Amino acid sequence: MLTELLIRNLAIIDEIQVPLRKGFNILTGETGAGKSIIIHALNFLVGGKGDADLIRTGADMMLVEATFDISYCPQVRNVLEEFGLEPEDDILVISRELSRSGRSRCRINGRAATVAMLKQIGKAIVDIHGQYEHQSLLEPSNHLRFLDAFSSEKLSELKERYWQLYRQLIQVEREIEELQQSERDRIQRLDLLRYQAEEIDRANLKEVEEEELLQERQILANAEKIVERLNLAVQKLIGDGETLDALGEAIQALKEISELDPKLGEMQNALSQAFDAIQEVGFEIERYASHIEFDPERLEEIESRLDLIKRLKRKYGDTIAAILEYRQRIEKELKKLETSEERLEVLQKERERLRQELAEVAFALSQARQEIARQLERTVQNHLKALMMERASFKVALNRLPDPDGLRLPDGTFAFGKEGIDQVEFLIATNPGEPLKPLAKIASGGEISRTMLALKASLQKMHEIPVLIFDEIDVGIGGRTAEAVGKKLREVSHYAQVLCVTHLPQIAAFADWHLQVEKIVEGKRTKVVVTPLQHEGRIREIARMLSGKQVTTASLQHAQELLERVLSGQK
Repeated sequence: MLTELLIRNLAIIDEIQVPLRKGFNILTGETGAGKSIIIHALNFLVGGKGDADLIRTGADMMLVEATFDISYCPQVRNVLEEFGLEPEDDILVISRELSRSGRSRCRINGRAATVAMLKQIGKAIVDIHGQYEHQSLLEPSNHLRFLDAFSSEKLSELKERYWQLYRQLIQVEREIEELQQSERDRIQRLDLLRYQAEEIDRANLKEVEEEELLQERQILANAEKIVERLNLAVQKLIGDGETLDALGEAIQALKEISELDPKLGEMQNALSQAFDAIQEVGFEIERYASHIEFDPERLEEIESRLDLIKRLKRKYGDTIAAILEYRQRIEKELKKLETSEERLEVLQKERERLRQELAEVAFALSQARQEIARQLERTVQNHLKALMMERASFKVALNRLPDPDGLRLPDGTFAFGKEGIDQVEFLIATNPGEPLKPLAKIASGGEISRTMLALKASLQKMHEIPVLIFDEIDVGIGGRTAEAVGKKLREVSHYAQVLCVTHLPQIAAFADWHLQVEKIVEGKRTKVVVTPLQHEGRIREIARMLSGKQVTTASLQHAQELLERVLSGQK
């Protein structure tokens, strides 16, 4: 819901704040007072064209800012999420500036935005019917969705089944396309993977092997030095006996006096243990040295093995573990390529089964839509009749596009997509004898607005856009037609906020919230004032609309009777 609109330095408007409410909002005022400028400002705000010539004389830029309550607008939230925006406390504030140089600046909840972003959000939150572009019901791309939503319960099961089959078919066709690479590419890939697998397998790699080889190479390359130093260590420890003899004499000396002091006994035991440890280490070093010998053949084998590992790492991974992991991956791809012909045959059969089943569901869905289209036609026709367009004809055209690669149905082969085989467009002829035309081809602004109103009334329970604006809905009508239009606008406002610019008292009388737009002169400058009207103010404004500029006793009485009649009819 649009709660407030701020306009600054646009045409004759210096600055106004337009407060709006839930339900049916009306803007009235004399011709040229600035009512349509307010609608133009909204259109500019949601991505419409901006003209620097409309900037108020003496100002450098114009600004339009709107505040929306999006508590019950999931479609708006979805668009905001796409842009990474999170509304605070269900409030959305959109602003757009235009400078005399033509530069435009946009903000969404204080964050910089683009005009393209405003257009996306605008399509989700505002529909403007009149001389402006922002009309979702005029776009044929939306008509299928509107038709389906008109009877969503009846179609839901069929649509869900169709979507499941369609998604499965797309997955199968994607896999078929991957498998149907050229035979040459497949064979080349097979040859490469087999060679790589054989090369890795021949190497018979083990994960800890490289570290062990590096250690062994280091020992073999330094064998002479290692043996020399080990023999010296053995000689010093146990070879000449001097070390052990000296320790033995020290142990004997302590033993002879150990009875005199227990601490001396502990020292004797410690030396005895050291004697045994030195003797054991000496023997261990001697045994170790006896196994070391310089083996140039073994060293050459190690160097050759390390070189092989290095080459494999350069080709297949930084470590032996990575090489073995790569080997597992190519094994899976080899199996897939080696069995691709059999898999392709299975998938092609599955594709035919899915296409046949999809065609059956698509045909049933299309038949159901044909029935729903007739229901929507009758509903819209009734609303048009209530809006005094009883001579208009409305039709929902369902078409299918022939396609030899499409789905085979009982009456032909047709193109299909994620929504089925149907292409939908709403058509209308506003006068007898005229051919049916797309909604966008309606010449009269008033006819467009009334047709849109009839469609909105028909689709009101499902229509997601929360703010509907009608600017030229009263063009060329009056009397009973105007009253019918007012009643219908009031009816639609139960499901969406309605903002309407009108010159007709019969429409204004149905408003929940009445705003008077006036053009006044202060000093030497013209400015626009927007005033919310209460009951007495409404009577006076409707009286002015009934009689022209001069409010008379008769017009006041007539205005009061009109309001009372409308109010009594709403109870």
